[in-house]
Amino acid sequence: MSRALLVALGVTVLTGLLMSLASSVASAHVPTTDGTSTIRQDGSLVRYQLELDYDMLTKAAGLGKLPPGAKDAEREAFLEARRDELASYLADRVTVALDGVRCDAELEDTGITKRQKFLYARVLLIHSCPGAASGEFTVRYGVFSQADAIGADHTNIVEYQLGGASGSDVFDAGHHELRVGDTGSLTSIGRFVTLGVEHILLGIDHVLFLVLLLLGARGWRSVVRLATSFTVAHSVTLALAVLGWVHVPAQIVEPLIALSILYVAVENIARGESRHRTLVVFGFGLLHGLGFAGALSFTDDLGARLLGSLVSFNIGIEIGQLTVVLLVFPLLLLARRYSWSSVAQVGASTLFGVIGLVWFVERLLAPSAA
Repeated sequence: MSRALLVALGVTVLTGLLMSLASSVASAHVPTTDGTSTIRQDGSLVRYQLELDYDMLTKAAGLGKLPPGAKDAEREAFLEARRDELASYLADRVTVALDGVRCDAELEDTGITKRQKFLYARVLLIHSCPGAASGEFTVRYGVFSQADAIGADHTNIVEYQLGGASGSDVFDAGHHELRVGDTGSLTSIGRFVTLGVEHILLGIDHVLFLVLLLLGARGWRSVVRLATSFTVAHSVTLALAVLGWVHVPAQIVEPLIALSILYVAVENIARGESRHRTLVVFGFGLLHGLGFAGALSFTDDLGARLLGSLVSFNIGIEIGQLTVVLLVFPLLLLARRYSWSSVAQVGASTLFGVIGLVWFVERLLAPSAA
């Protein structure tokens, strides 16, 4: 394949990326909701505690709406008063079976909880399983499916103790079933790695930040130095946030992530890669790590299982980051051999900077979470 054809292909790919990003100005992320499932076996009973976004659950289950500014006690009473409707919604969406026989479920308790100032509905389901207390358990999860038309992707972090086994897993759009006895630790690790890859590749603001760094990078040494700085920084804050040792509200983190895009774009236009860019990237990487932490929510105590899930998720982020670098930077190096490359770089940085500015204003003015 000739060099000219390679460059043309590269320009086509980058143009497609620009168009995709420009069309996504209104939102840097695919809308997401998170939740947790804590599943514990006690003889023939399986206690399934589910925590879900409160407003999203009431919408999906058709429970109606509370007036703005409702007190926590009113929100708890609202769930309890609609226990039958809530039980009906969850009946076929959260099921447990033992050796292929479905366990009878009963909604035992409802309530609310707050994590990082976000309000979650807490639901306790008791599943009564027939026969012996041992065997293969199958958990199926379909809360907030496409049929509910909530307009957001949903991820649920699972921690379980079933059939003498314990572990962690993830329910998401591509994974709705957990088989204990069939699911090993390597499978669980793979789920969290995949979640990390998806989070960075679908988080357009993180991708945009990386692409801007690549646009300003002088060469592969520069890319390695900047990528290492970004990786170390976001790994630190990701761990601290997930473990609950650091908490910075999303209302602060998200506007600053958008501001990081604007800053690097302006620097690319004004002078390219500066002497201090490694330190600047480290600082911004701390912010992006807090953003990555928004995809994970654990109820388990600090231990080998939680750390394994955290490390697996971070590995997925690094795989996604490496994918962006290996796809984009070689094309940029090819393009730099042509006279028009400097104009194209300024144009791309300008467009990305405008997108970052729009996101910054939108996030700064966005209403605070309840």
